[in-house]
Amino acid sequence: MAHSSTPVDDVLAGKGNRHRYACRKLTPVSKAKIGVNDIGLLRGFGTYEAMTTFGRRPFMLKAHLERFRRSTAGLKLMLPASDTHIAKILDRLIAHNVKKGKEAVIRMIVTGGEAIGGIEYDRGAPTFYILVEQLAPLAPKFYSKGSSLIIHEFQRQFPEVKTTNYIEAVLLQAERKAAGALEILYVSEGKVLECATSNFFIVKNGVLITAKKNILEGITRKVALDVARPHFKIEIRDVSVDEMYRADEAFLTSSFKGIVPVVKVGKRKIGNGTVGPVTKRVMQLFHEFTRNYE
Repeated sequence: MAHSSTPVDDVLAGKGNRHRYACRKLTPVSKAKIGVNDIGLLRGFGTYEAMTTFGRRPFMLKAHLERFRRSTAGLKLMLPASDTHIAKILDRLIAHNVKKGKEAVIRMIVTGGEAIGGIEYDRGAPTFYILVEQLAPLAPKFYSKGSSLIIHEFQRQFPEVKTTNYIEAVLLQAERKAAGALEILYVSEGKVLECATSNFFIVKNGVLITAKKNILEGITRKVALDVARPHFKIEIRDVSVDEMYRADEAFLTSSFKGIVPVVKVGKRKIGNGTVGPVTKRVMQLFHEFTRNYE
């Protein structure tokens, strides 16, 4: 496991080896190493999981680890540590890397390890590491005034798996910034899917609507659905681009961002171009859930 602060004596690292996992020391990011023949580097073959903390505790850790294991299994990879072991490591990394009173960003990566013949791998010897750093919260204006998105035709190859392949998103960052947008909304064959690093909702006549197929089911998306369900009707189904443009409101959900109103997609306003009442209520419900999270 790597940490991003300056080197200290108390350091912890791990190595997968034939279904065993040895956790030895924390390693400063500046000294952490991955082999040049790692298949995650040579072939982009790996899975990724990310979360934040609330009250310095990993938010929805069980759900995140369940999804991480689904993703690794989906690529025939192995996560070489128990949930209990990972939780203990996270506690140490948070205490070590994040100032008291601040929250953390957690990233976990598994690859197939050392490549065999340049393109095969040993499932029993994966590369696994965790990065923890201090969270830089999103600017308050995005929650109070709303955000904008650029729209892009794209369908991820394995939409239900959180892989390390973010090539499309990386290539679009300059365009996103030039447009002053917070996120990139992926659409395919006239259907609204998800954002590059977020899930997407629209609101019409008080009904929350979000895509069902060909997306990664986000953990914050699930929490938003759970807290909203007692108060609003919810539809999980295909959403057309035309329907999205006719929506009264829209918002995105993300582990690093929470719930963020969307008031503009491309050059078109959503609703009247302001943060709507349903979005505000869902944001409040989510805030109450996270404030009381144990």
